[in-house]
Amino acid sequence: MIAQSIQTLPIVSGTRASADRPAVGDRYLTFLCVCLLGYALLGKLFAYVGVPPLFIGEFALLLGLLVLLRLPGWTRLLQVRPTWPLLALIGWGVLRTLPFISVYGLLALRDATVYGYAFFALVVCSLIQDQPQRVSLLLRRYAAFIPMFVLVLPVLAILHRFMLDNPTLPWAPDVKLISMKESDVMVHLAGVLAFWIVGFAGEVSWGWLTLMLLTVGLIGLVDRSGMVAYLFSAVVGLALRPKSRVPWRLLALVAAGLVMLWVTRLHIDIPGGKGRDISLDQVGENLASVTTDTGSDSLDSTKQFRMDWWNEIIDYTIHGPYRWTGKGFGINLADDDGFRLDEEGTLRSPHSVHMTFLARAGVPGLALWALTQLTWIAGIIRGYVRARRRRDLRWQGVFLFLGCYWGAFLINASFDVFIEGPMGGIWFWCLFGAGLGAIWVFERCPDALDQSWMGAAA
Repeated sequence: MIAQSIQTLPIVSGTRASADRPAVGDRYLTFLCVCLLGYALLGKLFAYVGVPPLFIGEFALLLGLLVLLRLPGWTRLLQVRPTWPLLALIGWGVLRTLPFISVYGLLALRDATVYGYAFFALVVCSLIQDQPQRVSLLLRRYAAFIPMFVLVLPVLAILHRFMLDNPTLPWAPDVKLISMKESDVMVHLAGVLAFWIVGFAGEVSWGWLTLMLLTVGLIGLVDRSGMVAYLFSAVVGLALRPKSRVPWRLLALVAAGLVMLWVTRLHIDIPGGKGRDISLDQVGENLASVTTDTGSDSLDSTKQFRMDWWNEIIDYTIHGPYRWTGKGFGINLADDDGFRLDEEGTLRSPHSVHMTFLARAGVPGLALWALTQLTWIAGIIRGYVRARRRRDLRWQGVFLFLGCYWGAFLINASFDVFIEGPMGGIWFWCLFGAGLGAIWVFERCPDALDQSWMGAAA
């Protein structure tokens, strides 16, 4: 495993901008990468950095829009096909938000972040179009993110589960100092796994894989959607890169772990683990519960809760009066739909980003959301196929990594409140923007992808 150094890329010759513009863009990308690291490791703790109602995520977005406006030729965004349905999605979301600001105030803007954070995609894509070599810069910085994330994560997971006195933030009493959401972490581990499989980190040792697997065992058994997202990345990576040693070594470690659980009959209760434990039975129940009822209250009850709520949303949208408009952004859907969990009303959206768009923006909102994602992944697949025809392993790896990561995000977002918040939403839309930029660079200047830092894939 190699930890890559972060270097500033050379400026593309012939740019029409002033000499300081590339430096401003690179500095913003550095700041954005620090924010993404904070969200990945610290979760809610990092999200609440700032002064209400302006937190670090909103500040990063406003700063990014200012950087975007400084870029000449930012209309090149329209040259990337998925940008069109994305802009339409943002426009429809604004139309379904403005009427409710006077009623719900900041709550309307809070709910609107599910599409509002999409401006990060436009910013990231524009910065890549301005300096195509920034594709390599972002990949190098992700390579530097991996060792920090994989090393620190087990420590945070243990503290999150076993620290008896976990203080809260003075300005946010419901946010603990050590805050971790298992499904979010599993999505990022899926991205790390895809990065390793395509070979961008070189030879990945048994030690790194063992550390990852131990973390997956501690975290993944608590959350099904995150585990499915992780398995998606592993299966797709193995199918398209069968010669990679990473998935085969990981399978060997998984087999050894399952045998150890079977022989020892190990059962370790996970504190705060939703009634689940580390055991072979728990692994089987988690996998079975994805498609069938297992008889376990901790697994079946949450699934039934989601199904009941989703059926209610379908009834009042597709089959009801909110078909073309939805209920808008601002209303607490859990309260209005009859699925309130606590007196504080902390749950506002259904456990599915697709149902969030359907409930709040109606059928047009859901259709635009689906079209945006389908056109993006179609562009990624098209780029992968063309790179494969050219026998270009570099670009194959880029598109495979982006596609697996995107798939992991969407799988988790289909069963959890994920993209609706900054921890998942900002990461997702930045990844989306990197994909838009990669599609554009591959079509116009594929040689801008620097291969000097890459591992086996180069």
